[in-house]
Amino acid sequence: MTRSRPEGAASAALWERDKEIADVERALGELCGDAASSGSLVVFRGEAGIGKTALLEEVRRIAAGRATVWSARGGETVTSVPFNVVRQLLQPALLVLSQEEAREYFGDWYEIAGPALGIAEPGGRQADPQGVRDGLVAAVSRLARLHWPLVLLVDDAQWADEETLHWLAAFAERLDDLPVLVVVAHRDGEATAASTGHLEAVGAAARPRTTLYAL
Repeated sequence: MTRSRPEGAASAALWERDKEIADVERALGELCGDAASSGSLVVFRGEAGIGKTALLEEVRRIAAGRATVWSARGGETVTSVPFNVVRQLLQPALLVLSQEEAREYFGDWYEIAGPALGIAEPGGRQADPQGVRDGLVAAVSRLARLHWPLVLLVDDAQWADEETLHWLAAFAERLDDLPVLVVVAHRDGEATAASTGHLEAVGAAARPRTTLYAL
């Protein structure tokens, strides 16, 4: 017997993805219900063409009108551009901030994280990479509270720059204290060795509030 698709199903790529979508619905419901709630992380990984991007688009559709959604995508030609993907991710917030507002929201981290995000001129000394990551974690944490409820979507993370992935792993460790839903999709076997390590760290960082799907 041939099973018919439910009316209104988003796409064939979402057929038989009920569990994944239900988990996202539950995480989003918890996020939107209480500004003091903990965040969560969902990771979709698998081969090309398996429907990861379709799932991210379904997350966007589910969150529409209920949460602020920011998204970014890795690309094969920009893997060597530091913080490229995190800049994409935060662009909606950064574009509307004046320099004075950015200084206020980022506080002491403005001079450190600002140059990485392209909203401040680099200082005389090159910033310590660990300090930049810490500054970005702090800055995005403040933006997350400002824009609650917030959903962050990262597609093709296997091609994200290493600096973004390192930041993302550190940010995921803070999700117990932040009302953010982070959804990441990446292909298996297409990242560099260093990026693979960062992706594994992303998946491990926020447990037990992390859901991993091998599609």
